[in-house]
Amino acid sequence: MTKLQALDLSYNNLTKLEILNLGGNSLKYLNATWFERPLYELKNLSALNLGTNFIINSETNIFSKFSNLKLIYLAENRLYPKPVTRSPPSCDGYNQGSDLSISPLTTQYTKDRVYDFTHGLIKDECFRAGRVLILSSNNLFFISPEQFKDYGNIACLNLSRNGFSGALKGTEFTSLPNLTYLDLSFNKIDLAYDNAFNELKKLEVLDLSYNAHYFKAFGVTHNLNFTQNLPALRVLNMSYNSIDTLTTKRLYSKSLAELRFSNNNLGKLWGENDGSYETLFTHLTNLTILDITHNSISKIPDNVYEYLPHNLTILLISHNKLSDFVWDKLKYFPQLKTLDLSFNSLTNVMGINSDVSQTLTFLDLSHNQIFQMDNGLLRIAKSLTTLSLSSNKLTIINQSTFQPWPENQIKTLFLQGNPFQCTCDSLDFILWIESSKVKIPRLTTEVTCSTPANRRGQALINFNINQCVDDSQAFLIYILTHSFIIVFMFVATVAHLFYWDASYVLHYMKAKIKGYRSLNSPHSAYDVFVTYDTRDPYVSEWVIRNLRVKLEEEGEKHLPLCLEERDWPPGVPLLDNLTQSIQYSRKTLFVLTEDYVKTGVFKLAMYLAHQRLLDENVDVIVLLMLEPVLQHSHFLRLRRRLCGKSVLEWPRTAAAEPWFWQNLRSVLRVDNQVMYNETYSKYLTSN
Repeated sequence: MTKLQALDLSYNNLTKLEILNLGGNSLKYLNATWFERPLYELKNLSALNLGTNFIINSETNIFSKFSNLKLIYLAENRLYPKPVTRSPPSCDGYNQGSDLSISPLTTQYTKDRVYDFTHGLIKDECFRAGRVLILSSNNLFFISPEQFKDYGNIACLNLSRNGFSGALKGTEFTSLPNLTYLDLSFNKIDLAYDNAFNELKKLEVLDLSYNAHYFKAFGVTHNLNFTQNLPALRVLNMSYNSIDTLTTKRLYSKSLAELRFSNNNLGKLWGENDGSYETLFTHLTNLTILDITHNSISKIPDNVYEYLPHNLTILLISHNKLSDFVWDKLKYFPQLKTLDLSFNSLTNVMGINSDVSQTLTFLDLSHNQIFQMDNGLLRIAKSLTTLSLSSNKLTIINQSTFQPWPENQIKTLFLQGNPFQCTCDSLDFILWIESSKVKIPRLTTEVTCSTPANRRGQALINFNINQCVDDSQAFLIYILTHSFIIVFMFVATVAHLFYWDASYVLHYMKAKIKGYRSLNSPHSAYDVFVTYDTRDPYVSEWVIRNLRVKLEEEGEKHLPLCLEERDWPPGVPLLDNLTQSIQYSRKTLFVLTEDYVKTGVFKLAMYLAHQRLLDENVDVIVLLMLEPVLQHSHFLRLRRRLCGKSVLEWPRTAAAEPWFWQNLRSVLRVDNQVMYNETYSKYLTSN
């Protein structure tokens, strides 16, 4: 009926009408002529909807004609504030800008929008407060007392989404002294003055969420002292304000019971080096509910636990960055019933003692990185009825975590979204699930196995436990594993203590089996056979130009040497040359370097030199270390113990070189058996 100009509803006996919905009709003006005498007789009218029109002005005194009117819905129009004479700017030290920072917000009517005009239009707590006035989504960019003087005895006022950017001074709502619920969300409230909201002595609920405009501005006063002016305030919503700095370091209120502080930046405030914000909530002495979710908290300072109000019953810290939570600090909250730590980065639940969790009934640890649970957790948290461990990294839960059952009051346990291990290690936990009365939501659909691969995606509760309780098979596996451990430990111990004895016996038996016969060496043709790394030019040059000269050309008695590069006949196999050189030399001098001890030539020469010790009981080995090698070798340590003089090291200073050459000549001239340690010589020198 887009062309309708007059609607006469007179003489229809509409006295029982309770809801009148005129929303979405493109009405531009609201005046008394709309409500002639027949409509004024609607004594039972409790809800009037004039929302989603184009009303830019209204004669608000008409609402006083309806004595039972409970709800006045004027949201989503084009209402502008009434013009008033503005007082000059305050000179009390604040510089917050003009109160007339206009930000018009116009919402056009949607034709297919249908109002279910019930309590769903407003929050239940607002509706229960008394008479309700909804002016959200208009253009009330500043507030004056004259704005509300004709609205009657309003208890709940919704001014959300109006672009209001003024600094409240404690006079704006003097026309509404009985206001108990005030919604100023989605505006640009400037909290500059201590006396803000000073006129609302009966206000119980204040919603200042989504007012981040001035909190994001640098160098602007962020004053929360208004809480001291509200003696009846029970609920304060400061969420979604991006608060990361405050002029106020402490909030004060003896009445506030619930504080919503989510989507701010307490992580930055508590991270201040001076700790000035650690007592921010301390003086909210009656606070029982604290919501600090979405605050970028990576660590709660130890002092903060103690400074939080001790009357808390609900503490919400989800959607932060916590990697650790000091559980024993819960002792400061003797009345705490609900603790929400979901969506953090916790890795374990350890260190909970029996003194800190006597009242806790709900614990949410979902969406963390928890892979380990404290044994006996539920035995300690005896009052816990609901526990959420969903979406963590749990693979196995020990039976002791949930025992003994008679002391636990838990009724609901959330476990979905964990990578459980479906092996016999989970047997105790599966048996506990089957025997307990605890409710585990989505147990057969989302509490599934992650490993092994052939059971991935299958329900944990469907794991066949019979394969874990076969006594004969279990006993056989027990015997085999224990036998392997004992044999391994025995072999490792013997190898460590008797390595050289075992090696000797092994080589001796090997020689006997092969029919080996000893070959006695004839008279020695050389005093010393020198074996070294011929591939290293520096070592070769040192042997030829230094070692050879010192032993063959200098000193009182020259020692003829057998050198590979000088004395080996060409074309003879390496093994033959080594064998002949060692057999026809009275001593074998090993010039050791890091690269040489890794070669096969060194190992072969050492084996042949030891063979003379086994066959002829003649120790011909002398070790000269040009570099520090074989520092962890059992052989070298044994050599130093038996015949320490046969192990020489090239000196680090030139001044010690004459002493070194003198010692080397002495060692090469004297038989090794003469230099043996007296403790062992009687066992090694007897024929």
